Amino acid sequence: MNYQSKILILLTCFLWICSFGQSEQANQNSNTSKSLSEVLPSISKDSTLAEISNHVETMVNWMTTEYYKSNYVETLIYAEKGLYLSKKSKNSKYICEVSTIVGNTMLRINDTAGAKKIFLKALDEAKIANDSSSILKSIGNLANIYYYNPKYKYKTVEKYRQSINIAEKLKDTSRLFIIHHNLARIFNELKMPDSSRHQIKKTQEYLDKIGNPPHYKASHLHNYGRMYLLINEPDKAIEKFEQTIAICENTEYVEALIEGYEGYKEALEMKKDYKGLYDINKKLQIYSEKKDNDIAKNITDAVSAKINIERYKDQIKAKELEEKLLIQKAERKNILLIFIAGIGLFLTIILVNTYFAHKKKKVLVKDLKEKNKQYLIAKEESEKLAKSKEKFFATVSHELRTPLYGVIGLSSILMENEELKNHEKDLKSLKFSANYLLALINDLLQMNKIDNKSFNKEETVFNLKELINTIIFSFEYIKLQHGNDIRISISENSPEFLKGNSVMLSQILMNLIGNACKFTEDGTIEIIVNTNSNNNNIVELSFTIKDTGPGIEENKLKGIFNEFTQINSSNNRYQGTGLGLPIVKKLLNQSGSSISVESEVGKGTTFNFNLSFKVVEQHEKIKKTDTTQLAQKRILIVEDNRINQVVTKKVLNSENVNSDIAKNGEEAVYMVRNSYYDLILMDINMPVKNGIEATKEIRVFNNTTPIVALTAVEIESQKHQIFECGMNDIVLKPYDIDLFKQTIIENILTDKRKFLKKLG
Repeated sequence: MNYQSKILILLTCFLWICSFGQSEQANQNSNTSKSLSEVLPSISKDSTLAEISNHVETMVNWMTTEYYKSNYVETLIYAEKGLYLSKKSKNSKYICEVSTIVGNTMLRINDTAGAKKIFLKALDEAKIANDSSSILKSIGNLANIYYYNPKYKYKTVEKYRQSINIAEKLKDTSRLFIIHHNLARIFNELKMPDSSRHQIKKTQEYLDKIGNPPHYKASHLHNYGRMYLLINEPDKAIEKFEQTIAICENTEYVEALIEGYEGYKEALEMKKDYKGLYDINKKLQIYSEKKDNDIAKNITDAVSAKINIERYKDQIKAKELEEKLLIQKAERKNILLIFIAGIGLFLTIILVNTYFAHKKKKVLVKDLKEKNKQYLIAKEESEKLAKSKEKFFATVSHELRTPLYGVIGLSSILMENEELKNHEKDLKSLKFSANYLLALINDLLQMNKIDNKSFNKEETVFNLKELINTIIFSFEYIKLQHGNDIRISISENSPEFLKGNSVMLSQILMNLIGNACKFTEDGTIEIIVNTNSNNNNIVELSFTIKDTGPGIEENKLKGIFNEFTQINSSNNRYQGTGLGLPIVKKLLNQSGSSISVESEVGKGTTFNFNLSFKVVEQHEKIKKTDTTQLAQKRILIVEDNRINQVVTKKVLNSENVNSDIAKNGEEAVYMVRNSYYDLILMDINMPVKNGIEATKEIRVFNNTTPIVALTAVEIESQKHQIFECGMNDIVLKPYDIDLFKQTIIENILTDKRKFLKKLG
């Protein structure tokens, strides 16, 4: 037996012993407190409704007085009679008032089930009578029960929302304040700051109307502070908690005071203000000890009340038994017959209930089986749709990337031709349009990968400054076109080399910086990186992307992270996929982080987010590959698309590479068997024989020549299959030409197959 169990047994024994002595004290106090029987007007079986109503009204006043005196025993002794007579009065107001007193008394002694049963019956009676005031009070009583049960938070919200319309019709300002206040508190507990903010505004409106009572205002300010904690604004939260504490200090509102200090403490923890935390903890400990003492006293009172109730009930039952014995002596035969009839009726009711319960159970079992069938059908449909979606994106990727490879490749090659300098502007426009289409495809595929949790999570070592400079350089054209100044500020204590998901960071920065460049003209764009913390080789960096563009209206800020929502510029010259910011938000969510935005129309927009990385002390910089090593190398291009054949061949010819073309996998096998090649560029989807089949055949007789997959299919969907068949590397079309050449050189010089196969 543990320590707490021993204490509980000792406490129960002590209360039982004390209860015997309390009867004497109750007799001594009978001169100062009148019993209910002395106060109530007499009634009989023949009493009129008016007499019964008068009797019930007196009973309600007496029970209310005893309740607020914490005399729960006396209140509950007459609970049954009060509920019975209130129903007999046929007055929904009395039914609701008696139910409220009895139900709340049961809550005081922790009989939640009994209280809920009474409140539900009262609500039914109020609905039958169509009494709005009683319905409002009954719904509020039920909401109070659900509120203290974590499983029913959303049911509490439902009940409170039901009561808003009723309270508005009744113009019950105080009740409206309480409802909206309680909804704000619940939404804070559910971590729904936007919903909480709306309720707080409504609360402020009704608080002003009822004259700002101190205990109401303190609780309202506490809700405000909790909401600011949820949106990561500790300074504003502290301001509200300080106001709460100021109102509650040196008053009986100890509970509200403790809540104020607890919120203050959380805000200081968020700010890492450890000195302030020490001072707050000292104050909080004092009030918490007082609260614990009060709770202990309440527990003792509740246990004592339960014991006394049972004892008084036993006394009442004893008196009733004495009266019954006297009646039985005179009317024994009639009582016996009534008793037998009662047993028969009781057994009949049990049999009928059993029959209908069994029937109902069969119906429920049948419905459950039907629901299970529907669920399995729906599950199969869902899986089919998921597979169809995956197949669709793979098809879109291949069918759109293949022609774009030709457009982007040829336009890049033509731009280098000195004879076509007069058409350079047209070629740039052509390449820009193709790149725009490619960006749209990449955004759609990226959204699909994030939703399916198949995005790249691979960690690599990278130089933070070089990564940001590379990203900035990619926007050089639009920077010059819009006349913007891009500034980079990286704090001195930020590590030079980091290990983490550099691809994800690049995607986030590309989207945010791209938006800033697109919508800002003749302005400034700042990329600021600060170090928040650096502990145990883990650094948390704070990223800020700030522009002086047109800004975003406040009512549109919430929607900018929704898919396919575009931030319109003032002149509507720039269009986008509407996927950049949703991708940023989803990537940060997958990394356990979030993004915040501040904007002012006409002054600009600022985005902020935090990410953690591992710190790498030393890292060898990768030297840029010398492309002259490609001269006179023999490379086989396996490609069925004639435009793509031309593009790839021209790119290789620019480096003096000798290249041959195979139109399908079967031709490729024949040519490799009869000729020597330094490297093979293998397309995947081809007629006659695809790239996977061709590679497997080649590897039977040639296991040394590097084979690089040159494909428009999304890498993730075929990575494992590509490396298993014997290929060494993958290049995704359309590709960056410099990266393409570097990949070829790396595979000619070294065998990357074992490493990449492991990744695949």
